Amino acid sequence: MTRVLARWAPPVLGLVLVLSSCQDDARPVANPFVVETEYGALHGLTDDGAMVWRGIPYAVPPVGGLRWRPPEAPAPWDGVRDASAYGHSCLQGRSSGFVRALIGPIDDVSEDCLYLNVSRPTGDATGLPVMVWIHGGGFTGGTSSLSVYNSPGLVRHGVVLVTLNYRLGRLGFFAHPALDDGSGERLANFGLLDQVQALRWVQEHRGLRRRPGDVTIFGESAGGMSVNALMASPRADGLFQRAVSESGLGREPSQTFEQAQAEGQRQVASLGLVDPDAAALRALPADQVAALPVDLLGGGAPVLDDVLPSSVSDTFEAGEEADVPYLVGSNDLEFPDAFLAGGADRADGVRDRILGADREAAVEAYGTEDELDRHLVSDVVFTEPARHLAVLHATRAPTYLYRFSAVAPELAATVGGAPHAMEIPYVFDATSGQRFMVDDAAGLAATISGYWVAFAATGDPNHDGAPTWTSTGPGRLMELTGDGPRMVEVDPWSPRLDLVEAGYDRRS
Repeated sequence: MTRVLARWAPPVLGLVLVLSSCQDDARPVANPFVVETEYGALHGLTDDGAMVWRGIPYAVPPVGGLRWRPPEAPAPWDGVRDASAYGHSCLQGRSSGFVRALIGPIDDVSEDCLYLNVSRPTGDATGLPVMVWIHGGGFTGGTSSLSVYNSPGLVRHGVVLVTLNYRLGRLGFFAHPALDDGSGERLANFGLLDQVQALRWVQEHRGLRRRPGDVTIFGESAGGMSVNALMASPRADGLFQRAVSESGLGREPSQTFEQAQAEGQRQVASLGLVDPDAAALRALPADQVAALPVDLLGGGAPVLDDVLPSSVSDTFEAGEEADVPYLVGSNDLEFPDAFLAGGADRADGVRDRILGADREAAVEAYGTEDELDRHLVSDVVFTEPARHLAVLHATRAPTYLYRFSAVAPELAATVGGAPHAMEIPYVFDATSGQRFMVDDAAGLAATISGYWVAFAATGDPNHDGAPTWTSTGPGRLMELTGDGPRMVEVDPWSPRLDLVEAGYDRRS
């Protein structure tokens, strides 16, 4: 975006309101719902102590000839745009039953989906940090419009909250030789480019905050993976100042660009296009493209291209990721057997492939067969990779590692721990009405969301009244338990995570 803001409210008001003047009266009139953006005025609403603007276009709809191209800045509009309703969610790819169960049905979907939402507290508070949420869903599902993601509870802590959509599935992560436009650019991660464009929108709309240096990206699952990828991407350099990755993996493989192109050829051939040109690809029905599968754990998203030149783990190991304060962690039982397609039988096969002949040593590290079977997959995919990235990044910038284990007794009895996404209501201070919360869920949520907000404001999660959270060191992490946060200097899980780490080292 090269155009400058034509008219903003004084910085002390930020995004709360704009002083609008009508042509017949030069005196400014405060309107708590109308905000002027670079592209036009927006009329929002209030929601439980928050002022909200929804469905804001941050890019031109990526349809027709703009499919599989970098996002372009939106066109200006005349008059005042209604910003009381969410924009379309992005077309959903072929999600697993696990992802569908976590997210629920999403009905209003479209290829025209590059919208974001902004919330901030009512009143005239100044200098608020900006927190930009990137939703999960395996890069094939999800939306920014879930109520928990737009919680007034988090906003009332004193932040500007931005939630965004990005292209999903093969509309968002796709490569094919026919898309080579001669520019020399190798692009496949269009969903990541959408996130970069949204961050540019945030940075360039100075009315969101009082001063530069207040943008924190945070996300869970594929959103946490996105956070890690943005830290590794030169395209996102300087667009955020702090980063939070919740259950964001970190050791996952990434297809090379050539592998992604070959996969793209194979997949469109399954739709009857054996040797298409770019126009034929872009003419494919969007729902057919969205239905093409993406193998997340096989490196299908994100892939290696000019947006993400090197894998997340390789980038961190080389010390080339963004040197910003980093908060990272996982839940204590991300993937119970019941969450895996095929249940315990498939999980046994997965464990056998991971362990090979090392099961006896693994049982010793885990203590019991049951503990090994319960936690191995989660540790390999989530827990050890989070520790790995934290230890690496701690040599470059302040880093804070957590493990979340707060879970209601009935879920602990049936599942055995806190599964994937369980931390989200606590982070957003939105536990009311949620299932499987601990007894003092509201108190725990106030503490955890307070950590996240303090980190967004200062790069340090510590805040008044909460147990002290010290930065990452050997074996050190914050346990977010149902009885409250507890700082651990020597992680009792270290022997088993060391075993997992050794397995990664052997395969590298």
